[in-house]
Amino acid sequence: MGSDERTYFGVDVVRQGPKLGDYVYSVAIVREGRIVKVDEVPAARLIRLLWEFRPVVLALDNILELGGNVRNLLKFLKLLPPDTRIVQVNVGEEGLRDVRAVARQAGLEVPHGKLSPRLTAIVVASLASKGVGEEVEVFSRKVKVYVHRGRSGRAGGTSEARFRRNLRAAVAQVVRKIEESLRSSSIDYDLTIRRSRGGVDSAVFTVYSDLGGLRGLVRKASGHDVVVRVRPVLNPQLLKRVVLSRSAAQRYLIVGIDPGVETGVAVLDLNGDVVLLKSGRGLDREDVISIIRDLGKCLVVATDKCQPPDFVKKVAAALGARVYSPERDLEVSEKESAVSRYAEEHGVEVKNTHVRDALAAALGAYRHLESKARELEERLAEMGLDPLATDLGKYKARLVEGLTIAEVIEELIEESLSEAGSYSQSSDSLHVPRPTEAEELLKNRVKKLESYVSSLEAEKRELLAKVRSLEEELAKLSRMVESRLSSISQGLLKDRKVYELTQRLLNAIRDLDNYRYEYSKLRESYYRLAELLPEVALGKISVLRKVPSVSALPRLESLVYGEVVYVERVELEELGKVLELVQRNDLRILVPESTPDELVEKAVEELTIPIAKAVDRGGVEGVALVESAALSRLSEVAGRVTEIR
Repeated sequence: MGSDERTYFGVDVVRQGPKLGDYVYSVAIVREGRIVKVDEVPAARLIRLLWEFRPVVLALDNILELGGNVRNLLKFLKLLPPDTRIVQVNVGEEGLRDVRAVARQAGLEVPHGKLSPRLTAIVVASLASKGVGEEVEVFSRKVKVYVHRGRSGRAGGTSEARFRRNLRAAVAQVVRKIEESLRSSSIDYDLTIRRSRGGVDSAVFTVYSDLGGLRGLVRKASGHDVVVRVRPVLNPQLLKRVVLSRSAAQRYLIVGIDPGVETGVAVLDLNGDVVLLKSGRGLDREDVISIIRDLGKCLVVATDKCQPPDFVKKVAAALGARVYSPERDLEVSEKESAVSRYAEEHGVEVKNTHVRDALAAALGAYRHLESKARELEERLAEMGLDPLATDLGKYKARLVEGLTIAEVIEELIEESLSEAGSYSQSSDSLHVPRPTEAEELLKNRVKKLESYVSSLEAEKRELLAKVRSLEEELAKLSRMVESRLSSISQGLLKDRKVYELTQRLLNAIRDLDNYRYEYSKLRESYYRLAELLPEVALGKISVLRKVPSVSALPRLESLVYGEVVYVERVELEELGKVLELVQRNDLRILVPESTPDELVEKAVEELTIPIAKAVDRGGVEGVALVESAALSRLSEVAGRVTEIR
């Protein structure tokens, strides 16, 4: 990478947000082999420091941490000094590796356990200064040049047609000049033109060169008549190789396949969550293998037939996976029941019978593994080993490969001991980082949810007591009725007392059914919230206020500027009525997945309201629990709305 006199920056994210301006980074600056500065800085200051020091390398362990999503990442990368390269230190010929392992191999002493952002920044900067890592080619050798009219062409009055022709002629002239410049420099390109009467409406050049090769040849322009935009093209291998490689490399999969004229594929991870549901005509074996390899490491290929089809066997053999088949062919009713229950619990849509059969096969394999995996977690907890701090996916995979639980635990202990041998205490390992605002917010949300769960438990106990009391009364009344009916004739059934008792019995049965129904709903809500609490604590799930309809938005108290609200039922007419409220408070709205796409598009394009779809995983009145990824999508929609406005 060069001499030790060069400057190296190491970066790790401390706090994220939907906007690039929300990001805070730990940055370490290494020069002449010494650490000259370690600090926590926002995105704007980090970019200023990069231009001030002009480092040869900006080092990190995950390029996506620079912005959280591709849009923010591109914004960040475009602001970098041109001579600064990006190096991901944990990527090499063997693929993606743990930063701690790379550091130890390079002779650096790092503490055991997860590294703080501050220490990670120091480690990656030091590794980069030693020449460790691989340069990330962010942009491919391809640039898009867009040429279009600067005005609509409707301002010509009585000479509107002539005005439009002049604009199109101006666009055509700029396109010709760009073509001449590229040809004279022998730069390869493709050109797509949209023509109209009198000239060219717009054109797109695909230039096979990097951005530096076009300097002096093609210039950006934002004139009244013609606009020229130059955009580098993101390297298509970047996300596949670097950004997505972390999750793919550590993700183990269970795949269900329903082969036929239209092949169904269902992919689950080892937690039983859906990774992919897909079906397609003409989907051949190589297509299926390619799809699965891109998603992660396949451990099991499952079928719903007791005799696995050749298609399934060959896919499993190509992926080095085991074949799972049930003891007998699954009945349609069994598959329908299992899949519909799973779809309701996980909020997924099963589009056709091919996907249903594939998912039923995958669920069968998952449940076969689930009992062993749960036993492994329980054994680890008994031994004092925290299952959440362990890469359980790896060890669950070993169970699938045929190892016993005892053998897997021995393997886990051996690896823990070997890691402990290289443990080195450092001052950074004793540093307890101060809680960030985001962490405090998450803690408060967790406390509120815990309080809500506690109230649900108390209400559950009250309902259980009522149910027991009603069951006792029902049993007592039943005995009384049976006793009376056995001693009196049919004619005495018309007796008033018997009639009253019969009515009381019927009322008690009805009340008992109602309480049972309420109890079952509360129990489902309790378990669902208990399962989601860890994800809320980790920031994977966000807690939002929820209203039943758009008309309820004005009744919300203490609205926060820029707040995201989950609305269960949306109508375009009602959105128009609250438009002023939404714009005044910069409200952003999430709606259920069942909301028509056309309604969402009209809300964004016509009413300029930021709105996106999301799944409420909580099912609690007044509170919505949605995946944080949905907020990122909503932020992108808000960006579109800002541009439209």
